[in-house]
Amino acid sequence: MEKLGTITVSVFKNAENVTDFCIETDNDNVLPVSYVIEDTLKLY
Repeated sequence: MEKLGTITVSVFKNAENVTDFCIETDNDNVLPVSYVIEDTLKLY
């Protein structure tokens, strides 16, 4: 297998216990996968 890139998901919680996340990619090759992850996390 050939590595296409890396996706990093950071999860945050503020003082009101509201959870948010940030998704970062190291290149455009993995953007479609990062969009799927982002859409899935928005459901929760």
